[in-house]
Amino acid sequence: MRPHPPINIDPNVRSPRYAQVYAILRDWILQGVYEIGERVPSESELSEIFTVSRITVRSAVEMLEKEGMVERIQGRGTFVSGVAADAPNRGDLSELVRRLRTLDGRSKLAGLVITTELADDQVVRDLQIQPGDKVVHASYIRERDGEAIGVTDIYIPSSLKVDITPEDLHGPSPILLESKGIGILGAHQFIGAALADSQLSSKLNVPVGSPLVRLSLLVLADDSQPVELLLAYYRADKYMHHVFLASRGTPSLPR
Repeated sequence: MRPHPPINIDPNVRSPRYAQVYAILRDWILQGVYEIGERVPSESELSEIFTVSRITVRSAVEMLEKEGMVERIQGRGTFVSGVAADAPNRGDLSELVRRLRTLDGRSKLAGLVITTELADDQVVRDLQIQPGDKVVHASYIRERDGEAIGVTDIYIPSSLKVDITPEDLHGPSPILLESKGIGILGAHQFIGAALADSQLSSKLNVPVGSPLVRLSLLVLADDSQPVELLLAYYRADKYMHHVFLASRGTPSLPR
């Protein structure tokens, strides 16, 4: 077994122990500590590393397996799967913030609603909270030149006990919790495609089935616990994602 210093899981952290173990193992895989095809330590070995029970370790590994990051082979052990090769490269969160601020400066919010409600299955899974837990849910439509171009939903666990106001959503940072005294480790950003359902078509004034850009931002606190989930859908004809791939330095962006 590769030498690891014992890691003491903090019982005072709100997330369950298995979620903490999962977050650390996932981060190790993304960082290349365990490479594709490499066997990760056994349950008993991980129990020693994290000073937790084997049941806790098993739950964490099952989460990684469901995510497609590891594969358990009977009689051989658990191995990092090839899916991990698709894990995102580490980017610059400040660059994402800059792009979102630019978007915010060219548009305005409409139909803003902030409620506290029970988390649905997707939010429970992404924020790694328990079924029946409540979240603060902020939703709004983003408009440009009087035309709806996107729909955004933001979810934050109620257990964090942060007060979200309309002013916060108009603030300088797209990550709400940055201004609430919660340390932010980083965020996973995913961009994909979707089709407008009846609800989105009504809000964006487009036909059902129209192509949309789906943006998901999962914000992690300093302890790697997910603390904020942003889901946004933009009209494909109104959204542009600009990234400059530099070979020898980065020139100024055109104005």
